Amino acid sequence: MNPYQLIIMVQQRMQQDPEFANKFNKVVLELNKVPGLQQKVIQIAQIGDENQRQQAMDKLPKDAKHAVKKILGLLEEYNINF
Repeated sequence: MNPYQLIIMVQQRMQQDPEFANKFNKVVLELNKVPGLQQKVIQIAQIGDENQRQQAMDKLPKDAKHAVKKILGLLEEYNINF
């Protein structure tokens, strides 16, 4: 799945589920505090192999790791497959 498709899926879920939208928006605010992190999160979200995904996350700054884990957790919790 490319980044555009992932964004479309998230937007659709946000329109359908206000609880998801609130949680997602809070985490996005955290992500916006770190320059360039949004693009990195999209890249990490596209990694299908769990080990490779974890390796990519390990390279992130400590404060960013927490936000990325929240985003990935939300995507999994709400069955947004990437």
